[in-house]
Amino acid sequence: MTFRQRYQQLENPAFVKQMMLRSVYGTMALENQTVSMERLEALYEKVEAERIAKPTPQTDEVVC
Repeated sequence: MTFRQRYQQLENPAFVKQMMLRSVYGTMALENQTVSMERLEALYEKVEAERIAKPTPQTDEVVC
């Protein structure tokens, strides 16, 4: 059984986004560096757009 078969919710982009945002928000709060959730969402969207636009290392093709 592969990792993605075992954890099928990781195929859902909305689930991954919320998991990442809660993790970063909680970690920052533990370090007394609170950041608004809106700011984190904006940063996530920016990074995601950059990740999609970059070529993959294996094929040099743009991921769509």
